[in-house]
Amino acid sequence: MIWVAWRQQRAQLVSLLVLLIAGGGAVLVLRGVMQSDLSALGNCLSGTADEACRVRTGEFQDTWFDRLKAAQFFLLALPVLLGMFCGAPLIARELEHGTHLLALTQSVGRGRWMGTKLAMAAAPAVLVLVVLQLLVAGWLDTAGSLGPLVSGPYAYPTFGSSGVSPAVYLLFCLAIGMAVGTLARRTLVAMTVTLLSFLVLRVALSIVQPSLGGVERVVSDDPSTAAVTGRGVQVTGSGFLTAGGQEISSKAAHSQVASCGAHGNSATSADLATCYREHGLAKSFADVLPAGSATAVHWVEAAVFAVLAAAAVLASWWALRRRV
Repeated sequence: MIWVAWRQQRAQLVSLLVLLIAGGGAVLVLRGVMQSDLSALGNCLSGTADEACRVRTGEFQDTWFDRLKAAQFFLLALPVLLGMFCGAPLIARELEHGTHLLALTQSVGRGRWMGTKLAMAAAPAVLVLVVLQLLVAGWLDTAGSLGPLVSGPYAYPTFGSSGVSPAVYLLFCLAIGMAVGTLARRTLVAMTVTLLSFLVLRVALSIVQPSLGGVERVVSDDPSTAAVTGRGVQVTGSGFLTAGGQEISSKAAHSQVASCGAHGNSATSADLATCYREHGLAKSFADVLPAGSATAVHWVEAAVFAVLAAAAVLASWWALRRRV
């Protein structure tokens, strides 16, 4: 059974091997070139703030920032593409061509037939994806604060291209593609639904992302300055507190303190703080998702994708038993 599955999917396996060699080689070459550019920055990497260093680091970012970002987008898109082109045809192509009849009349059970085909598609795809993810992660780490990682773990597309996310996205897309292909018996339909399903679920989870981790409130005793939230956090909300602890949104407070001026004008910080308090704003606050919670958020999101992937596999098994 494994030999038959390998023979049927050998074109996909060869394509994955080519992708690994080409993609991995490109990342390694680009990383080597970037390391040379980093070495040329010299003392500018130690935090020197003179104008010459700002110009040189700016030129480095102009050259490499978008390339690093493109690598992240590639990792985010790759699970969907593999799900569309490896998962969607997995059963649907057999049904379209009628070749499933030969397989299902053999001594091998339908569940084993489906499981073998899925395993032969998923295992090498996950392996290639993880290797590419590790290579890109090393490239990003080399750039450090001069690359996309400076925006924090929740920035798009850093979150979706790191941690367990790419692998679980891939398993979800493979399972959805196989399930829809089995139910609809059309490869093109399965590919379309796989893409739409991933986009809808990814957007929905990004909207509720703050509720997936422990949101913390940071309060500043100076209402005229934003609450210090730290590096890499995701701000989910901000505003002001009255002396009695009542929350006032930033939008609602804007009209109240418009006459107070702003930092950088003639008013001093003390004058601004006093003016804010006279208008009833005693403190400022920010609700944040700490950078340290990113791993937990990854696992919660992964659990959602995994449960739906398992449901899709069960749907495929049911369809093979009842409808084929």
